[in-house]
Amino acid sequence: MKKLINIFSIILILAAPGCTDLTEEVYDQLDGDKFLISLTDRDMQSITAQTYGDMRVLYAGFNAHKTGCWFYTGEEAADIQITPRRGGAWYDGGVFERLNGHTWTVDDQLILGPWRQFYEGINNCNRLIYLFEDTTLTVDSLKRMNLLSELKTARAFWYYCLIDFYGNVPLVTSYDVPKGYLPATISRDSVFGFCVNEITKAIPNLKEDGYGKWNKYAATHLLARLYLNAEVWTGVPEWNKVDSLCKIIMNSKKYSLDTDYKKIFVTENEFSPEIIFAIPNDEIYHSGAPFLPHLWSFHWKTYSHLMTETKYWGGMCGEPNFINSYHAEDSRKAKSWLWGQQYDNLGAFGKKGDPLLCEGWRPDDAGKLLDYQNTFTLNSQGVGEQEGYRMYKYEVKAGAKPCLSNDFVLFRYADVYFMRAEALWRKNNKVANSMITSLINEVRKRSFSDYRGDKVLLSSQLNDDRFLKEYAWEFCQEGHRRQQLIRFGKFTTYTWMGHNAASEAHRVLFPVPYQEIIANPNLVQNNGYQ
Repeated sequence: MKKLINIFSIILILAAPGCTDLTEEVYDQLDGDKFLISLTDRDMQSITAQTYGDMRVLYAGFNAHKTGCWFYTGEEAADIQITPRRGGAWYDGGVFERLNGHTWTVDDQLILGPWRQFYEGINNCNRLIYLFEDTTLTVDSLKRMNLLSELKTARAFWYYCLIDFYGNVPLVTSYDVPKGYLPATISRDSVFGFCVNEITKAIPNLKEDGYGKWNKYAATHLLARLYLNAEVWTGVPEWNKVDSLCKIIMNSKKYSLDTDYKKIFVTENEFSPEIIFAIPNDEIYHSGAPFLPHLWSFHWKTYSHLMTETKYWGGMCGEPNFINSYHAEDSRKAKSWLWGQQYDNLGAFGKKGDPLLCEGWRPDDAGKLLDYQNTFTLNSQGVGEQEGYRMYKYEVKAGAKPCLSNDFVLFRYADVYFMRAEALWRKNNKVANSMITSLINEVRKRSFSDYRGDKVLLSSQLNDDRFLKEYAWEFCQEGHRRQQLIRFGKFTTYTWMGHNAASEAHRVLFPVPYQEIIANPNLVQNNGYQ
C-alpha cells in the first residue's frame, strides 16, 4: 500500500499544474487496482517528468559555473572553451584556471557538483524503478515494461556520465537500502558492463519515437557511445559494435542532417530532423534551472547589442588557437561564435547605434571599444573584458530572458556519422579510405558554399590531430570535448591557453570529491589524488 500511495502522490504532484476541473468527488477508500490499471499516457509522462527534468542539471542553473555541472566542468577542462580572469571578475579563487590548466584539487566545488548531480539522478530513477517493479501492482504490462525500460536507460546514462568523469564508482541499483548504507567503489569496467546490459535489454521495449525521451534510437545512440569509449574504459575495443549500432540508426531513416547547421540550435530547434535526443527548455517554466551559456560568455553590455531583456556575465570564451583553426570559408565559425564591435542598439548607454565601450575591469581597458577579438593581452590582472570570441552556437533571440527556450542537444545525427567513421578508421589501423572520409565530408559540406578543393577532406589528411579538429569544428560547445581528447590520447598532452602539454597522466579522471570520501569510508580515491 505504501508503494501505491507513493505512486498516487507522484502523479498528483506532477500533474497538479494542469488541473483545472475543481469538481469534487469523495472517496472513502482508494481502489488501487482500478487506479493503477487505468494509467494514461499522460500519467506515464507525469511519472517520468522528474527523471527527464533532472537532466537539465547537465548544463543549467544560475550558479552552475561555480557549483559545477557536466557541461561547464567538462568543457572548461578541454581545449575549446576557456574562462580567463578578467580584472576583478571571473577569478573565483582560481577554480577556472585550475580546471583549464589541469591543476584541480579534491576540494574543488566544480568537481563535487557533477558527482552529486549524477547520483541524485540515479536515486530518482531507483525510486521509480522500485515502485514499478512491484508485480503486485496491476499496471498494464506493456506500459510497465516501457516505463521501466525508459527509467533503466536513464539510470544507465547517469552511470555513463559517472564512469566518464570519475572512473571507478559505487553502483547503487536499489532504493530501499538500509539506514546508514554506504556503497563501496567498484571497477569502471563492471559499471560499464552494467550499463551495456541495461540498455541492451531496454532497447526492444522502448518506443520508436518520442522527442526528448529515451526512445529506441536515443538508447541505441547511448549504447554506441559506451562502446566508442570501451577501449579507454575497459581496455577492450568494440569498434564492430559501434559500427553496427550506427548503421541501425542510419537504416531507420528516422533522422537526417539538417540543411543548415544553425537550425539545430535555434530557439525552436525541436523541429530539427537531426536531433536524436534533446533536453527541452522553456524560458518561463524552467527558469528555476535555466539554460544560460550566453550569460556565462557575453559581456553584460552586449544585451544592448543583441537587444535582449537579460544581461550577461562575460566570462567563458573561445580558445584562440582553436578559433584560428577554422577554414576561412567554414560557416560554422560564424554560426558558433560572436565577435566584432558591439553596438548600443537599444540606446541604453547613450546614442542609439553608437559603439559600446569597455568599463575597465582592468583599469587600462576603460574606454576601449567593446570589440570582441581573438587576441589576448595577458597581464597580472588577466585578460581584457573585450578579448575572446564568445559562445554563440545557441541562438539568442531578440528579447531573450535569462533562461533560453532552445532545447539542449545531447545527441544528434551528425555524431552518428562521426562515430561510424571513427570506428571504421580505428578498425582499419587508423588508415582512412573513401568510405571513412565520405562520412565526415557528408557532414562538412553543408558548412561551405562551394565544397571543393581544400575544403574537401582527403584520406591522406586524416590522422589523430585532424580527426580531433573535425570533431571540434562540428561539435564545439556541446559538452563532449573532454571525452574526445581522452579517447585520442591528447587530453594531457595538447597545449592550449592556460594548459601546458605536460599535465599529469592521472588527470584523465577527476578525483572522487573529498567531501564524499569523508562521508563514506568505503569509497576509493583515484590514483594520483591520495
